Amino acid sequence: MRVKNNVVTTSTQTAVSDIGKCVLTELQCPACKQYMVPPITFCLGGYNICNICRPTVSICPTCKQFFLKTRNVSLENLSLQMKFPCRYSKDGCKDTFPYNAFREHEAICGYSPQKCPVDRMICTWTGISKDVEEHLQTAHKDLCEDYNAQHLLLLPSTNASSYSYYKFLFAYNEIFYYRLLIQHGIMYVGLHYIGLAENDSKYQYKVIVMDKEEREGVVVTRLVRRFTETEDRSFFPKNCLKLHCDHIEHFANEKGKLPLLMKILRVDD
Repeated sequence: MRVKNNVVTTSTQTAVSDIGKCVLTELQCPACKQYMVPPITFCLGGYNICNICRPTVSICPTCKQFFLKTRNVSLENLSLQMKFPCRYSKDGCKDTFPYNAFREHEAICGYSPQKCPVDRMICTWTGISKDVEEHLQTAHKDLCEDYNAQHLLLLPSTNASSYSYYKFLFAYNEIFYYRLLIQHGIMYVGLHYIGLAENDSKYQYKVIVMDKEEREGVVVTRLVRRFTETEDRSFFPKNCLKLHCDHIEHFANEKGKLPLLMKILRVDD
């Protein structure tokens, strides 16, 4: 190693970087092209495969030999020392992680592919997670509403036998949307979260319905629901606000609208 005045020279740094790139190349699984972490096994021809592909791949994709149960301890030890780039590095992610953390990061990476949350029959946009809000604000502005500490909804009465719609709200640098469903004289209102599944339980919403004199009302607090939930589960009475037609008529204003105040809250606030 070339050292001058106790400082590693640029040429040495370049050599070390090149070695790291070579090791990362060797750590790429020939089947899925993702980086291999322990346990790593190899075939009769000496080629390696990751532990995710091993149960589903019968013969080596490189040399067509059968796989052994023997682990490649030397390559595993190298992988323990490496910093792995995110699989979405080509999309803009610059972070690197040790072997036991990079897969967890990839599951929540802001550069991971994301489909538009609007009905696929309406919009087929696909982009990275961090661009979803900009896409919604640009392509679906009519479905977006401002949120500032609380949100006032003026909901229709139950004159219609069935009614359904939704709007997107943006709070805490996250994306939410509220859904309204009217069926058989019953109104269901729920708030849903579009984001990392691990954050589902971090947000709740409070719904407040009051009469004109603000003397009587209904207050319901619920955890936000996952946006991919089925309608049956989302509008299960314990998962949302449920109001019968007689309640709606009692709380409706002079124009027949139901004023409903919704607040989005952090669970730990």
